[in-house]
Amino acid sequence: MQQVANRNGFSLVELAVSLVVIGLLIGLGTAMVGPLLSSIKVRESRENLGAAVESINGWAAANNRLPDTTTAATSVTLVSNVVRNSADAWTRPLIYLYDTNLAPATATQDTICGRKTTFITLTDSSTGALVQHVAYLVLSQGEDAVADTTIGGVAVTSGPRAATTAVAADTANDLVRWTTLGELQQKIGCKENAANKPLRIVNNELPPATVGSPYPNAAAGASVAFTVDGGATPGTLRWCLESPAAVPLPTGLAFTPLLTGAIRVAPNSCNATNPLAEASWISSSTLTISGTPAAGTSGAYSLTLYVRDNSDSAAANDNVTSKSFVLTVNQ
Repeated sequence: MQQVANRNGFSLVELAVSLVVIGLLIGLGTAMVGPLLSSIKVRESRENLGAAVESINGWAAANNRLPDTTTAATSVTLVSNVVRNSADAWTRPLIYLYDTNLAPATATQDTICGRKTTFITLTDSSTGALVQHVAYLVLSQGEDAVADTTIGGVAVTSGPRAATTAVAADTANDLVRWTTLGELQQKIGCKENAANKPLRIVNNELPPATVGSPYPNAAAGASVAFTVDGGATPGTLRWCLESPAAVPLPTGLAFTPLLTGAIRVAPNSCNATNPLAEASWISSSTLTISGTPAAGTSGAYSLTLYVRDNSDSAAANDNVTSKSFVLTVNQ
């Protein structure tokens, strides 16, 4: 008698297990679609921001100024005459914030290349870094459709800034790109000229002094002069001094002119934290140290000298530089 082959199929238990496995795989795949699509949109939006920055820089190079809300944007977005794609991957308009000084109706070669400061500073929430002299920023609100980047606690919007502006950039929730003034000047090919030549203190160190001897040497009436180079208006200078002590020099030595009203004791600052108003800086084309250190004054005296070229009556565009020195007084 011929034996019949076993033709049994899946049991109900096997079929149920297979369906459960298939369902789990489908569920996992579906769960991954959302994050995958979000990642794609973030990447696309970053690309749009990068392209917008390059377009703005190119437009600025051709026009010697930044695009403004009249020529380049509506109330909320850049338009196609500057940026080809003015929206992010969620089709929401990119936000464009800029310093109004860099986007005047009539521009010259020095509109961007002649500036040294901007109204905009920015704090990166992810790193805590403070970025000074931001020329402009472009941002996408991100997936949540909310501008978490703020100015004084208010959501940032497109437009010019004509006064000091501190931007809190929420780089965790928004997609933010910014360009500093220095980066913009480099991108558009600014050349060094009388208007933008960096101000610098040429001296690298102070010669040592000796108690009871005229400074810097035995020649009566000798002095040490601070030499300054660059700046928009050479010869028109203002001075300020930071020191760990209220009396920065040993008894017997003095600055000419006297900096009494322009000495800041750290952590107060001439130009950064709790800055001294420009009007209190001492105006003089030269600054020297002279005298004879008194007995008992040997030691090391630390000081940081600030100088500004006073090129802007409102002080907003002054070229400012500083250098730290240690004056050693030998017995």
